[in-house]
Amino acid sequence: MKAMVLAAGVGRRMFPLTLLQPKPAISVLGRPLVVQILHWLGLKGVEQAVINLHHLPEGITGILGDGKCPGLPEVQYSHEEEILGTAGGIRHAEEMLRGHGPIVVCNSDFLSDIDLAAALEAHLRSGLAATLVLAPSRPGYTVVRRASDGRVLSLGEPSGGDRSATDGEYLFTGCHIIDEELIERIPVEPPSDIVRHVYRPMVAERQLGSFVHDGFWWEFGSPELYLDGCLRLLGLSADRLNLISTDHDTIRQLDQARVAIGPGADLHETAELHGLAALGFSSYVSAGARIEDSVIMPEAWIGPNCDLKHSVIGQGVELPAGFRCRNVLVCQDPDPTRELPPSTRRESGMLLYSFAGSDPG
Repeated sequence: MKAMVLAAGVGRRMFPLTLLQPKPAISVLGRPLVVQILHWLGLKGVEQAVINLHHLPEGITGILGDGKCPGLPEVQYSHEEEILGTAGGIRHAEEMLRGHGPIVVCNSDFLSDIDLAAALEAHLRSGLAATLVLAPSRPGYTVVRRASDGRVLSLGEPSGGDRSATDGEYLFTGCHIIDEELIERIPVEPPSDIVRHVYRPMVAERQLGSFVHDGFWWEFGSPELYLDGCLRLLGLSADRLNLISTDHDTIRQLDQARVAIGPGADLHETAELHGLAALGFSSYVSAGARIEDSVIMPEAWIGPNCDLKHSVIGQGVELPAGFRCRNVLVCQDPDPTRELPPSTRRESGMLLYSFAGSDPG
């Protein structure tokens, strides 16, 4: 079985982290998202995966190399000189994808324990050309409605009929299974969007299937979602976490905190950790620092007496002594001349992004 992993986007919602690395290369509990997604696909029977690349492609090829990593599906790269869209990227890679039956397509910014075998069985049983994997609806996501037979009735648009005919409200997880024939429905001229240009017309024809996943699913699509997702994973039992993330930093109780600790991470004996925390590889927390419900990415240095709460400190950042932040993402500033959006500011040579609706502290 083959899979298409969509990884070409510029990751605007994850700005400013994605100024420095592509979103699929960002680590969650010590492992890049793309590696965790490939590991999950491999465990579910995928033997080969195609990954489309555009934004900072070396950030992904530097991790996966020639695409023959032990324990992962063999990877082929589909390079896009310009972004072709979620449908156009599939069309561009069709020669790599054809000839192996149904194709698993997934975004590169979520982790889940989706039962892919059950989703594939539902897809084959339906006889339809595409099956969306859905999860229960939650605020902030497009509402998907479906009929009792699993056919999708609406994708963010009014179903136009008796709402009692639907079996609930859902969201699209970004995982879907398609037959090769679906590629013919994708517009030849890019860019094209899989929902707008392919799936909504299929909804009108009652030809789009679905499979409901009621387990864990989390999208790491923005700084807020990234932090909340990491904390949610840290709060799970070991058995539950291992169904979602089969490879992650060691997690243990450390005084008053549950902590994921990467190789080479170090903590001064007078530093304090509270709640949930992740310390990436080769990170260092200095004397007197206090960390609560926060993520410290690899190779970051937290200066003496820093005070961090519900924050993310980006890879390689060096926080000066006494730095204090609440509900903030801090990362390096690769281009001091770049114009910044209102939610981001510069301070001490760093970029600070305040989470939506938060007090920067």
